[in-house]
Amino acid sequence: MDPVGVPSRAAMRRVGWLALLGGAGLTFAAQVAAPVGAPLYDGVVIQEPYRYLHPASGQPGSPSAYTDTHPVAEGTSPDFAAATTEQPPQAQLIAQVKAFKLTPGATALQVSITPVEPPSLAPRGTIAGNVYRFAVTDQTGTPLAVDPSCVGCLSMLLRAPDGTGEATLERFADGAWTTVATTHAPTTGSYSTLPSALGDFALVIGDSGGGTNLVAVGFAGLAVLVLVLMVVVLFLPRVSSRSARAGVGPSGSGRNRIPSKRKPPRRPPPSGRQGP
Repeated sequence: MDPVGVPSRAAMRRVGWLALLGGAGLTFAAQVAAPVGAPLYDGVVIQEPYRYLHPASGQPGSPSAYTDTHPVAEGTSPDFAAATTEQPPQAQLIAQVKAFKLTPGATALQVSITPVEPPSLAPRGTIAGNVYRFAVTDQTGTPLAVDPSCVGCLSMLLRAPDGTGEATLERFADGAWTTVATTHAPTTGSYSTLPSALGDFALVIGDSGGGTNLVAVGFAGLAVLVLVLMVVVLFLPRVSSRSARAGVGPSGSGRNRIPSKRKPPRRPPPSGRQGP
């Protein structure tokens, strides 16, 4: 503080940073507590209503499917981007080179994404939207396995119906539903994962087993970091200021201590006598 209680420039800067960090923390906390489910676009992109395989009254039907053949190049599985034709796509699969293990003699990949009937065994929660079957085979129809050595080479995305909120991606295989690690992008209403196997996938809400919402976890961690920075910015300068006023240096030696105003005792004047 400057004389007469006027804040110094350093104190004003600290207050400004504190306000900025506080606002960021509140923004992230609000997003984690109530994520935005409806997509928001800054442009002319128009989002089509969700199309259901079995639409209820007033709901659009006839969801699209995807099927295409991608030739094998140089003995490795090629890269491709497969997606349904809705805007934005309701289902999407993106593969990088070497994402799949090829069978001997494989010359092409047959890729398909198809909305299918829900399995007779329902998950613990409620399915939001359609169940989609993702399949990648060779030219003879033999399913290809995902190559585990190509980390992050395969990504899958499902778009949720409007107003879905929080959900998790689940895979149905071998007569059981399994939750997979899920990343939620609230601004686009989409959910993605890096699948280790293909099959039937759906978005499930209200499943107590729940997947890992990586975006929410990241927001929560960032909010904690913001709070820690706020504490440091707010209290560390005060501690340093008090230490300086107390005259205690970094080593506690009193190097910065304010000199005492007391006068030292007067010494008696010399008597003029010399010793023997």
